[in-house]
Amino acid sequence: MKAVMIVYNHGITEEVNEALEALGIRGYTKFLNVHGQGSEKGEPHLGTHVWPSQNAVVLTVIKEELVDPLLEKVKEINKEAEEQGIHAFVWNIEKMV
Repeated sequence: MKAVMIVYNHGITEEVNEALEALGIRGYTKFLNVHGQGSEKGEPHLGTHVWPSQNAVVLTVIKEELVDPLLEKVKEINKEAEEQGIHAFVWNIEKMV
């Protein structure tokens, strides 16, 4: 099993939801109103008057064979909406109850 955390501008929520649905990924946790800033470029997403955008995060634990297809979906979303910002991070799950 692998954990995949997708951090994205809330403006592309529909695209992220569609990616999860297309791959049959039902189990996830979503964090809303997340603040942050990309490390290389892009504007801050701080939910303030000056920087009103905010991020969301989806955390899902999936079978290893779904990881690459999900990352491909994230790449596709990024190509279409590069200015919005989206990143995915993957790590191993050693145990789960």
